[in-house]
Amino acid sequence: MENLEARKLFGLDEKADMEETINAIEERLLQLKNEVLQKYMVPTLLRNKVQMITQYSLAEQELKGEDVKDYDIQSWSGKPTDRITFIEEYESHISRLKLEMMNGASFSHLKKLVESLALTQDYYMVLFRMLFNEFSEALPEEVNTRQIIDTGKLLLALRNGNLDNKQTWEIELEIARIDKLQKLK
Repeated sequence: MENLEARKLFGLDEKADMEETINAIEERLLQLKNEVLQKYMVPTLLRNKVQMITQYSLAEQELKGEDVKDYDIQSWSGKPTDRITFIEEYESHISRLKLEMMNGASFSHLKKLVESLALTQDYYMVLFRMLFNEFSEALPEEVNTRQIIDTGKLLLALRNGNLDNKQTWEIELEIARIDKLQKLK
């Protein structure tokens, strides 16, 4: 990526000094981190966001004159056999990714984290479908693919051995959401 194109991506003119450049980079990085953390848990949308972040990473490299650091993000590889362990592992991994995302200081790091988040969501959907397979799915027209089940509330209900009608309905919606997302791949 050329310098002029990189400046344009961050809304900088040719006269911007290094301090203005770093401020523009940090501002856009924070904005993207917030977008991902607040809006995106659908793997396809996360992967689309990775493409955009890649462009910002290249622009950041060009403007700062730094090489891309390779980040090793630990993926979720547990093999939970019960629902409680599954949700505990999922929540733990998501929390770790979100914390690392908020502390990340570059677009190349953000890119790796968003890729890992997408893989985590893919894995979550497979495991959820397997571990909750006796539930039927809700009607597809009632499903919002961006609205994930509240895993914290579900975990509490599972620990208490107390799945009520509302939580059963939410599980059925989640199964339908997962099925709908997997058909969109």
